[in-house]
Amino acid sequence: MRTSTVRHQPAHSPQGLEPARLGYHRIVADILRRAPAEDAVRIAWQLVAGTQVAQRTSVLGLLDGVLRVQVSDLTWRSQLADFAPQYRARLDSMLGSKVQRIEFVLPEKKASHRA
Repeated sequence: MRTSTVRHQPAHSPQGLEPARLGYHRIVADILRRAPAEDAVRIAWQLVAGTQVAQRTSVLGLLDGVLRVQVSDLTWRSQLADFAPQYRARLDSMLGSKVQRIEFVLPEKKASHRA
């Protein structure tokens, strides 16, 4: 009796997704290349940060390689700062090396007017 070994490869193997991933990156790169610079940074941030983070943050702008992102409080700033290297690497893959550093900032406190 002859037995054979069947190698079962998962349907969602990393190698199987590689062509789709490359296609996605090309589409995103094309969209970002055509978008105005300010819009490109905002779009890239939303993709890199993910929905939940993007909804709780606001891109203030990119100046001299520093991406300024407003966060609601110190806890968010601390937590997102831990992910800054990963965010920056992903932004680089989408935008090139435009983002050298990400600065998470708190909202400016409004001056109270006393009479």
